[in-house]
Amino acid sequence: MSRLVLALAIIMTTCTTSFAEWQLYHQDSSIIASYDYDSFAPFRGNPSAWVRWHYVSPRDGMGGMKVQFTADCAAGKLYEIASTPYDTEGNYLASNQHFDAPKEYPVTSGSLNEATYKLLCR
Repeated sequence: MSRLVLALAIIMTTCTTSFAEWQLYHQDSSIIASYDYDSFAPFRGNPSAWVRWHYVSPRDGMGGMKVQFTADCAAGKLYEIASTPYDTEGNYLASNQHFDAPKEYPVTSGSLNEATYKLLCR
């Protein structure tokens, strides 16, 4: 019996670390945005986290994308450092990485980008 309990404990520990715990941070008529609470980590001295932008209506066969953002809070800038789109079935496609030259996203008032920036720079 103790072996069964130990095996279940190992399986539960392994499974919980492999699945992201997504938390909603922004929603509008076209996108549901959530973040992985456990993914917060520093990137070059700035905060970073993985977010998921799920499209309410598919766009060109895409269901959404998972994006790793970082922010320069002092400068008010938001950058994508990696992204992985997924199809309408939830299957991940080829990922893009911009670790050497992060892609800047404009931060405008009331936008999803601003909500993402505020998530990182709270």
